[in-house]
Amino acid sequence: MKIYYNYNNMQSITKNQKKFAITLYLDHFEEVSFLYEQRLTLLDDPEITWLDLEDFENRFEAHIDGLLVGEDLALEVCKQQVIEGDFGELHAAIRVFCRQNRLDLVQEVLEELDAEDEERVQAVSDALNHELPVNWQNEFIRMLSEGDQKLVPIVARLIGYQRLPAKRELFHVALRPKSSDSLPVLFWAIGRVRDPNAIDLLLNYVQHKDEAICSVAALAALRIGEPQTINECLRYAETENWPLLPLGLGGGSSAISVLLRIASGGNVSVDCLISLGLLGDISAMDTLLYHIGNTELAESAALAMNLITGAALYEEVFIPEDIDEDELFEEELEKLKKGESLYPPGEESGTTITRVSQKPEDWHDWWTENKSRFSPGIRYRNGKPYSPACLLENLKSEKSIRQVRQFAYEELVIRYDIDFPFETDMFVVQRKQAIAKYAEWIEANSSRFQAGQWYFSGRLIS
Repeated sequence: MKIYYNYNNMQSITKNQKKFAITLYLDHFEEVSFLYEQRLTLLDDPEITWLDLEDFENRFEAHIDGLLVGEDLALEVCKQQVIEGDFGELHAAIRVFCRQNRLDLVQEVLEELDAEDEERVQAVSDALNHELPVNWQNEFIRMLSEGDQKLVPIVARLIGYQRLPAKRELFHVALRPKSSDSLPVLFWAIGRVRDPNAIDLLLNYVQHKDEAICSVAALAALRIGEPQTINECLRYAETENWPLLPLGLGGGSSAISVLLRIASGGNVSVDCLISLGLLGDISAMDTLLYHIGNTELAESAALAMNLITGAALYEEVFIPEDIDEDELFEEELEKLKKGESLYPPGEESGTTITRVSQKPEDWHDWWTENKSRFSPGIRYRNGKPYSPACLLENLKSEKSIRQVRQFAYEELVIRYDIDFPFETDMFVVQRKQAIAKYAEWIEANSSRFQAGQWYFSGRLIS
């Protein structure tokens, strides 16, 4: 067990004590950096459930606490690691600065931050998203409007993540020509704070040449509750890929025929099949069964069918480790060129994962046996008539992959106009709190909605 010392009076400690304490704090930094990097990887690990992350987060928090206990001396080590440490250590230092209410130190980091260093930018952004003190909010809102342009992505994401009261500021910054490179994150944030005054701006950008901007603008407009967004998505769906997921998240019955027409043509995509799954109409099942035979589309077809049916057909699959040719010997490279295995039977490096079955025969057999349980004209999710409770099930389930949980949250906002802030990279304790709020709301409001029917922004649609 480590013992933490309070070195508030730095004059009273010996050189050996100080050396020991600094070593201790550097150990904390090493551990917290590892845990931060590991958590980023595990967020998308199919073998790790979202609840499994809580252990990593508790360990992470213990090391942050260890740095906080050290007060002034630990703070000096934090300032050193901002400069000398890796991006995980930078992340830890920003968290400590936030908890110590040292806005001045955070501002120094932001001033020196290289906008091209994606890992360090994300480390700072993540730390602020989780730790921003309430009394700093106005300063960061001011920073968005008046600060360095390179900070716009960090501050805009912070405002969206924490749902800060900065609708007007986000809108005006998005109008600036020099903010064009930051439009995706600005529109993401506008969608998070749900500013109705931004609708015209967002609809204008669904016609942009950059598909990434079109997609995020459409999603933001859907979250705000603008029905014209669906018409714009339908307008471009058969020539562009970006409208497909927005149609799955917010479209009505008219979107099904369009998506099925796309899926039966030569331009079928992953997003098209997933959107059919999100819409939940069983008329898509034959198309999805056909495409699960395509190696490139099998994963999305299986995901879509599982969303509709809740069949829970799983398989264990060995995923070989990626081969880095730079690390191979010449004889191994020769084997690779000839298509020969580099390893003796049973010794290949890789991981066995459990995933939704991509075997066509599994799905054909299941659908043949169970399709009589489903009725035409009813939307389904997890094998049940679509409802807020089904989306809550997707949020809570340990079997839901991150993408499905993200979709479920967006659907709760878009379909039923209920928004308790939720992000799939929140700490587990925060996600549990959000899920509890959704569960309470759904219990109180379930009678307002007809299961299996189409809704948009809380209103019944066709």
